[in-house]
Amino acid sequence: MSEFNTITPRALNALGQQHKQIHLVDVRTPAEYRAGHVAGAKSIPLDELAPEKLHNHLGDAGVGNERPLYLTCQAGIRAQQAAERLKHAGIENVYLLEGGTEAWMKTGLPIQRCGNAISLERQVQIVIGALLVLKVFFGFTVHQLFFAAIPLIGAGLIVAGITQWCGMARLIAIMPWNRVTDCSKQVTV
Repeated sequence: MSEFNTITPRALNALGQQHKQIHLVDVRTPAEYRAGHVAGAKSIPLDELAPEKLHNHLGDAGVGNERPLYLTCQAGIRAQQAAERLKHAGIENVYLLEGGTEAWMKTGLPIQRCGNAISLERQVQIVIGALLVLKVFFGFTVHQLFFAAIPLIGAGLIVAGITQWCGMARLIAIMPWNRVTDCSKQVTV
């Protein structure tokens, strides 16, 4: 993976207060964005991120080239993936928010909320936990063959940990409750 410039939450906050117009894109799912995001961040989920959409959504064709583009996610992994994708498309003036939105909140900087949501990572944990419990339950009550799926789930977790790509997370991210993005009328600080 390529190295990208980073910016601390405090430095980005100061920059936003000085210039009032910075281009910050949050690449988390819409549900995560609604649960709490950096004020002024625009939501473009990682799976929808493309240069055309970026420029149309931000209303600035020079962002990422003449003007810097700042990316954030929950903790930094998806923002790194977004930066890689944009770099391959020729957008190189990109900065990653160190530690993502999680670090922003831990620093005590203000966030905006427009609803409650469970983070994508927690949704994956809930689904995997439920699958394991069901496999064990059905293995004891229905047929022992249900136990065979448990190593497959474990192998999926190992692959996700090594590659930082999780098929379960991608599947959950496209669920309807994770797709609604318009929260402009219900924002609270």
